[in-house]
Amino acid sequence: MSMPPSDTEAGRPHWGRSVRAALAMVTRGLDGLAAMLVVVTLSAMFVALLVNVILRYVFSTGIPWAYEIHSILFPWLVAGGAVMAAVRGRNIAVTAIVRLLPELGRRIVALAVHVIIVVTAIAVIDTSFPIVMASRFSILAETRIPQIYGYASLLFGFALVALIAAMDAARLLLGEQARDTEPGRTSMG
Repeated sequence: MSMPPSDTEAGRPHWGRSVRAALAMVTRGLDGLAAMLVVVTLSAMFVALLVNVILRYVFSTGIPWAYEIHSILFPWLVAGGAVMAAVRGRNIAVTAIVRLLPELGRRIVALAVHVIIVVTAIAVIDTSFPIVMASRFSILAETRIPQIYGYASLLFGFALVALIAAMDAARLLLGEQARDTEPGRTSMG
């Protein structure tokens, strides 16, 4: 006969499991959002470029806005990729010394790194906000689209990277182990 589950499992409170589950769900949602953003922007840029190339070589004409659309979509592609890398733990990292540390040391280093990421991302958002707002007045010649639509990706990307780092820090504080940063286990290939 099995015992009913207690309020704590392995010394962790029940609310901690709920919070970790909610953080995992939000993280999966952000990963899906970022992946969708990457697919949509990359596909749109590819189709615009392909159609423009075909029109140029077959009909000696082209789509004038096909070159401008990349200045709006490419920053969003990069932002989506940065968010995906943050969610999946695939950012550039030097872990040779960290791997030599015991679990507690790895957790402390990981927590410090996540806090630094949050602070840095917030600082980037704060310092770039005036530039992003000023880009409202810069208009693309053919499409007449204000460049703020491209520049806004900077705020979006850094805000989500900060959110992901904060959630990773919360997971560490709730008892999860530091992520495995072994390149063979975290490569995207």
